[in-house]
Amino acid sequence: MIKIGIYDRYLSTFGGGERYSCKMAEILSRQNNYSVDIVTDIYSDLNKVSSRLNLDLSKVNLKVFPFLSAEYAQRITGNYDIFINATYLSSLPAFGKRNIYLCYFPTKFDVDFRFIHRFLLVFFRPAAIWLYRIADRINKDFKDIEVVEGIYDIKKFFLRRGSWSSGRTVLTYKNVVQPIRLGFKNPATSNMDLMSCNISLSEYGNKKIIYKKLLTLKPGEKRILEIPSGRLNGSKISKESGMANKSLSYTMEIISDTFIPERKVGGFKDSRTLGVVLYCEDRISNFKKLILKILGFVPLFLVSYPKNFKFLESYNRILSISQYSEKWIKKLWNKESTILYPPVDVENFAPAGKDNIILSVGRFFPEHHNKKQLEMAQNFIDLYTKNPQIMKNFTLYLAGGVEDKEEHIDYVESIKKLSENFPIKVLTNIDWDKLAELFARSLIFWHASGMGEDENRHPEKFEHFGITTVEAMASGCIPVVINKGGQTEIIQNSYNGFLFESWDELKEITLKICRGNIDFNSIRGNAVKSSKKFSSLNFEKKLLDLIKTEIDNLGST
Repeated sequence: MIKIGIYDRYLSTFGGGERYSCKMAEILSRQNNYSVDIVTDIYSDLNKVSSRLNLDLSKVNLKVFPFLSAEYAQRITGNYDIFINATYLSSLPAFGKRNIYLCYFPTKFDVDFRFIHRFLLVFFRPAAIWLYRIADRINKDFKDIEVVEGIYDIKKFFLRRGSWSSGRTVLTYKNVVQPIRLGFKNPATSNMDLMSCNISLSEYGNKKIIYKKLLTLKPGEKRILEIPSGRLNGSKISKESGMANKSLSYTMEIISDTFIPERKVGGFKDSRTLGVVLYCEDRISNFKKLILKILGFVPLFLVSYPKNFKFLESYNRILSISQYSEKWIKKLWNKESTILYPPVDVENFAPAGKDNIILSVGRFFPEHHNKKQLEMAQNFIDLYTKNPQIMKNFTLYLAGGVEDKEEHIDYVESIKKLSENFPIKVLTNIDWDKLAELFARSLIFWHASGMGEDENRHPEKFEHFGITTVEAMASGCIPVVINKGGQTEIIQNSYNGFLFESWDELKEITLKICRGNIDFNSIRGNAVKSSKKFSSLNFEKKLLDLIKTEIDNLGST
């Protein structure tokens, strides 16, 4: 059995990069002789990921690791025959038998840093590295505890701070000799007079329950459950029997009452299903406990920020997602790469009866690689105001995911405020079926990432490929996209879409289409045909060939 690990730190964001890494996982998990793990550092429900990204991850395992320092990387990666780092801006070294680094774009690692980040990096990095090294040694105390599922913030749990559960948590305890100690709390925010919590243990790999406990917790009450090692065989074991020090492995399942919090985060309601708050209470010295408490307030970037590109030497192959990324990897990193275009499920998109809709799809965020939704809204308003008779029946739809971050939510709110009294609809975090329907109904597709930016100074601000453009083409939309970045590898001007150099040119092309001065059927037909080049079937064939090559090279490592 070939063990494959795919590392995606941002699994819970459901972005384009996550669809790429998870599509890899889906394809590889279907092969009879491959065992596939998705590795991340914050728990995310794979069923939810599958639903949001329209994938089948039922044969994929989720592995959650709390620490991501370089010293911890060997534990994360070392057990895999093939390890694929699919995390954007990751400098994690790899220790698998064969290692692949998926580079969406060779962006500078400090691209999003503000003054405070740079200040902390200069003055506090050595202390942070020292603390994390100590934490890695302390973490060896927990090496036999694994969170299988159901804890939202794994790092907090192993730092001995309270971590929300999802209502069903599964932990494994291996090589147990000492008592198992776990803390349970019913937070006051649950508004539950009593929270029930059912705990059960079974021997690892055996579903037979050998220990059960019911806890009922009052608001704000915290209780510590200690299960002596002698009770883990279902009965008290005397020292004389010779079994008291026998090490065994167990699976613990915790099922608690749940609630959806009433509080709001950045103006949006926290919609997570939350259960009992869990604490790792395994006994350690007060000094170690203090170090872990302090570490909980140390920003991870102080440790993970790379001094150089030495980590790349641990990878056998670099993957790029487009000719654009390949060019800049060579220019900025002086490394060769293999192009593997992102997978697009073109078969899931099809033209339908077209409405007067101009559509743009992309995540909402204001940072360096943002999709220019605010500027698109401004230019649509200008187009609408100056050409009311032509544009009165057209609506601009801006659709995409938004993270639960204040600055991201503020960005969405600024677009909504600007768009008041105009036919502009802002749709956040809509499900896959609704998005596919919107693609099918839309006449025109806009994409403007990088507009107004200097490609030589900030190449990372442009679209590195353009998955949504291909989805729009497969749906029979007429793409009107920026003549920069990866978009030029997809669109041939006036054949399967249009390329623009300025906002004025975008509006000019759009106006011609809305007037009916463009041959709709020819452009749309060519777009649908061209989209098949980037199909998931082509991606699957190239991925499997690539992995086979790496497997053939296993004997040489």
